[in-house]
Amino acid sequence: MKTKKVMQKLLQKFLVVTVIIVSLCGFAFAEQADEPAAQAEKDWYVALRLGFQPYTMEMSGEVGGRHFDAQADLADIMDNTDTTLLGGEMEFGKGKLFMTLSGFYQKSEVPDGRFEDSTFTETSFNPMIGYRVYQGDGPTPVSVDLMAGAYYVKISREVYIDKVKFRDKKDTDFTDAMVGARAYYGFTKQFGASFFGEVGAGGSELQYVVSANLVYNFTNWFAMSVGYKYWYFKYDDDEKLMRDFEQQIYGPTLGVQFKF
Repeated sequence: MKTKKVMQKLLQKFLVVTVIIVSLCGFAFAEQADEPAAQAEKDWYVALRLGFQPYTMEMSGEVGGRHFDAQADLADIMDNTDTTLLGGEMEFGKGKLFMTLSGFYQKSEVPDGRFEDSTFTETSFNPMIGYRVYQGDGPTPVSVDLMAGAYYVKISREVYIDKVKFRDKKDTDFTDAMVGARAYYGFTKQFGASFFGEVGAGGSELQYVVSANLVYNFTNWFAMSVGYKYWYFKYDDDEKLMRDFEQQIYGPTLGVQFKF
């Protein structure tokens, strides 16, 4: 078990270092680029956004017949998480139309002190279709987009009691219809601020995501951002796997974007 914990921490550190190295490579390529950052975009484009978020997670409610009210900060998450992918997004579009797909995956071990290991796994996908309703014509870029789509969330909880060789796994999932908007305001041709928000319900009682970022475009294909993101949902399962379950994930973000 100790070796496994060490490997988990090494994996987390490797992911952080990878983001830093990619960012530094972006700086190097940006200095050598011959194309100006404000070069006109091609008709078709694909954007890949990778992010790192030292987040805090808060959960409360009843899962698998057990009530809990817990908060985990970055140190707790790094100690107990097997794998975390947070902040990945792909976007492609042409003209004013575009589509985005973001995803989240986390698998954590949660020991509760009663010769028991509890594994908590969460997966989500958020496809959205958008349309640019405003594009500024001034010297600095300004845009406003409206979006609609869905948010799928799947949560699993597996309990293993070594003393009696007992294993129990339960999972639940839900899909919400979502509407949202995003905006970008350029202070200069290269530096600006972006804002994003979406809200929905259907499978859950309520779900919403909001974020704000400062963005610097080094070239027309590479950008970096720093900001803050907050994700919340409240869910109640008819099969009583999850009762009055609320989750919040929030914290600062560091991101890079590659656009082709």
